Amino acid sequence: MIEPIEIPDATAEPAKYKQALLDLIGDKDPLEAISNTAPEARRLLGELPLDVVTAAPEPGEWSAAEIIAHIFDVDIVYGFRWRLVLTEENPVYPGYDEKRWTPLPRLPFPQLLTAWEGLRASNVVLISSFPRDQWHRTGVHGEQGPETFDEMVRKVAAHDIAHLNQIERAVETLTTR
Repeated sequence: MIEPIEIPDATAEPAKYKQALLDLIGDKDPLEAISNTAPEARRLLGELPLDVVTAAPEPGEWSAAEIIAHIFDVDIVYGFRWRLVLTEENPVYPGYDEKRWTPLPRLPFPQLLTAWEGLRASNVVLISSFPRDQWHRTGVHGEQGPETFDEMVRKVAAHDIAHLNQIERAVETLTTR
């Protein structure tokens, strides 16, 4: 059985959430992690039947499709935040309640996965276009406070790692029943 990665709730405990993500990514290359997430998700989910992808592994848990929808939302939000930090001086941007976004209407899963892959590829181009010596630029997260572009990228990379773990666990649960 795959061990879960535990991350505090972003809305309830923003400082602990941020620190847990930064601890999780550690010394790993965040750009490499972000670049590998969509291909890894495709590998895990691309050939599975839709009923497995859309099924909750346990009551109250997100299905793999809902996790991908959530990561899609994160790419929208962070794509915007990254662009602000890279083009403005110390911009302020709001937090958001991810749990309230998840039930919003979505494309059918196969289209959603493809759309997310394109959005993620666009964000990877953005991140990789800026030399690491410019990753010190800052912004202010409405809930988590000041952060550098580097911290933002590291948080998303760790977030990806945690959700890939969640997808793997969901697939394992649903395919071994």
